[in-house]
Amino acid sequence: MVTKNLDKFKVSTTKQAITSFAGLPLLLGMAKSLGLEEQTNALPLKERARGYKPAESAFALMGLIQSGGEALDNISVLQGDDGLRELWGGLPASNTLGEWLRRFGCKTVHQLGRIQLAAAAKVVRACKFIRVTLDVDSFFLESQKSDVEMNYEGLWGYNPVAVTCSELMMPMAGIFRKGTASPMANIAALLKRTIAALPGIPLRVRSDSAGFQAKVVRVLMKKEVDFTITMRKDENVMEAIYGIPESRWKPYKTGAWKNRKSEIAEDLHVFVEAQDLPACRMIVIRWPKEDPGLFDKSPYEYHAVLTSMDTWPAGLVLQFHRTRQDGSENVNKELSGGFGLSKLPCREFMANAAYFQMALLSCTVSAAFKHLALPESWRHFTIKTLRFRMIRLAGIVSRKARYLWLKIPENYPFRQIFEDARYRLLWLSTNMSAT
Repeated sequence: MVTKNLDKFKVSTTKQAITSFAGLPLLLGMAKSLGLEEQTNALPLKERARGYKPAESAFALMGLIQSGGEALDNISVLQGDDGLRELWGGLPASNTLGEWLRRFGCKTVHQLGRIQLAAAAKVVRACKFIRVTLDVDSFFLESQKSDVEMNYEGLWGYNPVAVTCSELMMPMAGIFRKGTASPMANIAALLKRTIAALPGIPLRVRSDSAGFQAKVVRVLMKKEVDFTITMRKDENVMEAIYGIPESRWKPYKTGAWKNRKSEIAEDLHVFVEAQDLPACRMIVIRWPKEDPGLFDKSPYEYHAVLTSMDTWPAGLVLQFHRTRQDGSENVNKELSGGFGLSKLPCREFMANAAYFQMALLSCTVSAAFKHLALPESWRHFTIKTLRFRMIRLAGIVSRKARYLWLKIPENYPFRQIFEDARYRLLWLSTNMSAT
């Protein structure tokens, strides 16, 4: 035990430039390969006569988030890392980052969101997917900031919504909303913007019940995008379900509920408030209630999915829709627990909205790095695993023969992967714009 051997070693200091974050500059290289330096420098932020450029502040904040910092004050750890400063350059102080976030307004936050979407779309195109699945989901961020509002469940915080790429486990776009915002708000506009950023790529969209609205379905049909949407069990939907003849219900077995005796049926659904929309396929499963009430209209629980996939078997549609939880919910957990959204830094709403977009951008750059510069076996790693294996790597930085040298441990088990990633990023920096 180390506690029993504290008398066996002594602590001293060295003037040698040593870094504890030798892998972090690789993510900086990935961000520059995506063209983020030019785009963030073009943000119309009020600039001071002297100080850091927008890209320098943005990259410092992304580095802080990707290395695991949960507060702006943690930038002091990166500032005190002499080796990282040699590799990275100057790093602004925490109050400078806070001032930079507070300079954002509604227009500039929107532009930052467009930068995030453009970067994510560039990654999707670089990966050359035949088809892409987009998942829509909102998630709640508890907070005690002075501007927070209570949601319908009595919790204080914010209620952002994000569109994620299921294949890359990467956010495409998101909107930061107040806690009182309706779960249905902004989804149609967000989907329209995301679909427009991926021209020529066949898409499928999956959404929870927040996407069950006529204007969302109208956007998807107009763009000829296949979709599955969890149906909200309002009065019209329940009447349609109750109207399904008993002869249509068939036994349904699924691995998700092995001990549940389920049945499945199909019908058509029409939006009463949107007569211009054609009828859509409605797939319903039901199972007996565990403890039905005396005045319950039906002895069953129901789950309904609206879909445009008319040629797929009903069970396959439900299976495809259910895997939405493996995509969007896991990405939302990563954003909350791994990319700094569990603790928002500012009291001002727009500053936190800018920080939210920076967290999305940090996650996008990390996903791009995993899929474009690392081996296939590393692509499923969470940011926590990536930090442990590569970002938080010790190294010695020195200057020799006009070059900057980074010396990493000879017995580092992933040394070849580290070097291959660096060469891959050098190639991407010259070819990404063409891609």
